[in-house]
Amino acid sequence: MRRGMVFTVCLAVLVALCCVGVSAQETLNVIYMAQAGYQPDDIRDMADLFESLTDTKVNITFVKYDEQHEKIVASAIAPVATYDVILLDLIWTAEFASKKMVIPLDDKITPDMRKDIAPAIMGAFEFDGNTWAMPFLANFQLFFYNMDMIKKAGFSAPPKTLEEMVEQMKAMKAKNIVQYPWTDSWNQKEGLVCEFVWLTGAFGGDTFDEKGKPIFNDGPGVKALEFMVSLLKEGLASPKCLTNDEDAAKDDFISGNAAFTTNWTFQYALMNDPAVSKVVGAGEMGLIPVAKSQAGKAETASVSGFQGAAIMANSRKKDLAWKYVKYITSPLVQRSYLQEMPVWNSVQESAYANMMDKTMDVKSKQIAAVHHRPKVPPYPEVSSILQRYIHQALQMKMEPKAALDKAAEEINAVLARK
Repeated sequence: MRRGMVFTVCLAVLVALCCVGVSAQETLNVIYMAQAGYQPDDIRDMADLFESLTDTKVNITFVKYDEQHEKIVASAIAPVATYDVILLDLIWTAEFASKKMVIPLDDKITPDMRKDIAPAIMGAFEFDGNTWAMPFLANFQLFFYNMDMIKKAGFSAPPKTLEEMVEQMKAMKAKNIVQYPWTDSWNQKEGLVCEFVWLTGAFGGDTFDEKGKPIFNDGPGVKALEFMVSLLKEGLASPKCLTNDEDAAKDDFISGNAAFTTNWTFQYALMNDPAVSKVVGAGEMGLIPVAKSQAGKAETASVSGFQGAAIMANSRKKDLAWKYVKYITSPLVQRSYLQEMPVWNSVQESAYANMMDKTMDVKSKQIAAVHHRPKVPPYPEVSSILQRYIHQALQMKMEPKAALDKAAEEINAVLARK
């Protein structure tokens, strides 16, 4: 579903309508991540059509996720914005809004648009009474498993609980089916926090309360980190997890070097692409298992990674920037790129989307079970602390409970002075 898409004509009409009045030969600068989510080729495709219909040059800077925040902040303090349109991670909403780095979009997002997007997604970009980004990517994590390996281990179905998954992984190791059945992105980056969030949810809890205060150092959070450590100690999780990001974890899985992983929605398309994947036909996607203790309470758990398109406050092309944002986030564009979960209810529920994407039902169940990271202005500092102590526990330098207690202590100190 790349070039030559069936909806090109529809998109042309859409863009022609929404971009009336655009001056010739204008330039728009955009920053986007080259990691999870829509892949660079897809984003470039979208921009190419916008260019051809508006005579606008769209310059896109692709960076690793971890580089985005620093580059956006640098753009915000420059006399003239380096970027006009940015990809805003939901965890930056409070910070960017409180520092007035981006503009509110409430006068641009119509009531009809709001009604067609789930409150959980739209609400991710709301802070202090305003909406600071237009939802673009309904990103969340799912479970990926190698069915051939499961069958070779003597099982007929993927695990429904974490305990069943451990049982299957131990059988795989005993039969030398795979050296390390589990792979993941546990390097000391934001992805590590995301993995910890869904695992805490899988044990029945959340990492922060509704006021943004840490609660991860008791009960479910401790069990989640103990579980992660146990996978490493028992040789079930690859040591590479400690240095993997999401791309590396994806590569481990699609190369046939792991039986299980969780990852963002982007992995599904790549897993089934014979040009890059060795597990086509064997790799499958399903709901993330939860702890056995949650039986009857929750079927699955995940973590949200919603992304929005926002306009920099110091951009000198705000009107053109909104036309571009409105275009790339439109239902027709998202309908044409179904490798990612659309933010629009009408697209998710459409007969076309469900015909083209047979996993839409699984995605709908998984997105309904997402857990969130806190919406607090000093989130980068908060996350950095949590990453550091979780990683120390995974390296066996601290006991899980002690590491989380120390993380909570330092995070509370940060929140108290803000």
